[in-house]
Amino acid sequence: NKRTEHKVMEYLEDEELGALLDHVDENSRNGARDYALLLFLYNTGARAQEVVDLNIDDLRLDAPLQAKLTGKGRKERVCPLWPETVEALRTYLKYREPDTARIPSVFLNANGQPITRFGIRYVVRRYAAKAEAACPSLKSKKISAHSIRHTTAMHLLQSGNELIIVKDWMGHA
Repeated sequence: NKRTEHKVMEYLEDEELGALLDHVDENSRNGARDYALLLFLYNTGARAQEVVDLNIDDLRLDAPLQAKLTGKGRKERVCPLWPETVEALRTYLKYREPDTARIPSVFLNANGQPITRFGIRYVVRRYAAKAEAACPSLKSKKISAHSIRHTTAMHLLQSGNELIIVKDWMGHA
């Protein structure tokens, strides 16, 4: 059997991620949502589909701060949330459509419908393009929700977390 070469995992350095988050105008029409979305992706290492499937009932914005994510194979995992992420989510939810019973999804698109994987891709690419001017090293990277997931994993490892903790955080078997 031939072995295939594994691609090098692309991830963002601290300053690149900072540039991405800094280019969100939280006062714009969808700025609060976009900031909360990007911070949530980085905090949890969630896949795009996990964010699409995230409902308001899956968030715990009081201690202990956490989010319940449903991943591949309907496996559930609970990720801790940082206080900054909770603050961004609270700010966004304050401006979000108040009828959460009608649309329980956390993140909505500009039309008030649940955001899709393609909507998440659009948001990530939009801010990546804006951040390239401030951080030229972003031009050589393909930035996506999944590269933010890789960034989460690498930053957890670089912070000295055990591999098994990172594996559980990311929802791997």
